[in-house]
Amino acid sequence: MMGMNFRDLCERRLDIAKEQKEKNDCLVIGTLCSYVPVEILHSFGIIPLRIWGESENLHKADALLQTFICPPVRHLMALGLEGHYSFLDGIVHGYTCDAVCGLYNIWVRNLRPRFSHLISLPYMAINESSAYTMVEFGNFIKKLESFIKKKFSPESLKRSITLYNEARSLMKEVYYLKKSGLLISYADICAMNICSQTLPVEIFLPEFRKYVKTMKKEERWSRKKLKILISGSIISDTSLMTFIEEVGGDIVADDACTGLRTLLDVIPEGGDPLQSLAEYYLTRPPCASRADFPSRKAHLLEILADFDIDAVIFIHQKFCDPHLSDHPFLRKILDEAGIPHMQLELEGDGFTGRVRTRIESFFEMLERR
Repeated sequence: MMGMNFRDLCERRLDIAKEQKEKNDCLVIGTLCSYVPVEILHSFGIIPLRIWGESENLHKADALLQTFICPPVRHLMALGLEGHYSFLDGIVHGYTCDAVCGLYNIWVRNLRPRFSHLISLPYMAINESSAYTMVEFGNFIKKLESFIKKKFSPESLKRSITLYNEARSLMKEVYYLKKSGLLISYADICAMNICSQTLPVEIFLPEFRKYVKTMKKEERWSRKKLKILISGSIISDTSLMTFIEEVGGDIVADDACTGLRTLLDVIPEGGDPLQSLAEYYLTRPPCASRADFPSRKAHLLEILADFDIDAVIFIHQKFCDPHLSDHPFLRKILDEAGIPHMQLELEGDGFTGRVRTRIESFFEMLERR
């Protein structure tokens, strides 16, 4: 029941953002990636809202984007053109893959938000990266100060960091509750992840505190299903996740744009909050677009061991160059570790009969092993 509540909140995320904007007379700024430092936006009293969702009219984006761009980017452009995000006061992106960077530029040029900014973080955490990131954050702060006529407050940033640290820590705890044997569907976990990035943290946190407190009291169950890790970029098709768990899998961990990668570390709350924020975004496990394969490999091996993974399912979006390029190397790691794996490459149609058949065949093979 509690999980269904988060699915409902997820469905109502845009209405909630609009209500809070009107109620509190504040700005709402959209973010295109989890590498945007939402803590900085929040410290200015701004609601950061991850732009998310699927358009029913995907082809509406064809006038501005080629059809060989990945479906999630085309979905977001279509939603923008349909006016779903017209209430936003601005948009911010953290430089990642070429497709989303292209989306950012096309969005700014055609939808003309009042505020726009692109943050370019270094791809690797070397000595020079920290100083560079501090300059990038400083430029972002100056632009925000000019836009909303309000000075940056380190104390306000500290309070924002505390809130987001708690939200991420509780979200991480849900994964480990499931690992310990609590009956939580991955579709519900996915909804919670999306809520954590699309709802004002002040609304999400109270609900989440109650949820985790309740789940800690629930009885554990004897796990008979195979422990599955899913890996990819944007993974949001709940029918696909539900089916994997129906045919014999238990999705206990992930390697995706919303999920464990963003939750494993907390931002140190002592010292210079901006410096601590820079270190967090530089050193957290990277996504495929960051081109840091040694760190990707180390993170995958750590998660495989920590969650005692039985098999991996790669869920890739068609034309997603970073993850499709990453896949052969990750597949080699799994082969060397003796962990079975399969790859699904999805387009706009998502969970089709062909995908269903492939998943069933994969689990039949696992049972024979």
